[in-house]
Amino acid sequence: MSLTRVSLAFFLLVVALICAAGSVCAQDRYDRDDPYGRDDRDEQYRRGGACFYKDIDFGGEKFCVRPGERVAMVPAGFNDQISSVRIFGRTEVTVYQGRDFQEPSLRLREDVANLQRFQVQPGHSWNDRISSIEVASMRNPGDWDREGACFFKDENFRGERFCVEKGDRMAQVPREFSDRISSVRLYGRATVVAFQDADFRGPKLEIRNDVENLQSFQVKPGHSWNDRISSIRVY
Repeated sequence: MSLTRVSLAFFLLVVALICAAGSVCAQDRYDRDDPYGRDDRDEQYRRGGACFYKDIDFGGEKFCVRPGERVAMVPAGFNDQISSVRIFGRTEVTVYQGRDFQEPSLRLREDVANLQRFQVQPGHSWNDRISSIEVASMRNPGDWDREGACFFKDENFRGERFCVEKGDRMAQVPREFSDRISSVRLYGRATVVAFQDADFRGPKLEIRNDVENLQSFQVKPGHSWNDRISSIRVY
């Protein structure tokens, strides 16, 4: 066999080996676990979600939930049987011990290989205690990263703001915000009670969801809650 033929045969062998390796690599890339049993080329995958497993370390049977979905009762066979949770993308998961989103609850933003590490009460972990679930897309980067509420001077969550953690109260909002609040954004399982007057006096408004414009709520006929908040409680 001539030198030219040897060189050509060697070149073709190298190409074949590279192609075979590339095929294996591609298969490994797209066989990875994902929320919906599909490969990570799927656009739905990139939007996130969460999978819930019967065993620790993401083992055993599983079911998965997309962002924006609420599961008032987990599938048959999974009630009080979940031991680990895998989260995909910018997703926030809230799990509940009771069905129909009954407290106590636990919020998760990262994978949990073993729910034994979280306590639902002293001496009792979250392992095998989940009955209902909420899965949501996380806020945009730069948003407040704790459970509570933020109060904005302008509608649609714009302008200056201040934020209050869940469990805190303010008998008087910061001076520059008194009667200047136009929108409210909630984080996690927080509820706000806003009062027209300082020291939690006067008419009050309970807020359980984001409010883009307080003009939507009336403190009395013909008068909205826009620019009327003086004290708040967040719980």
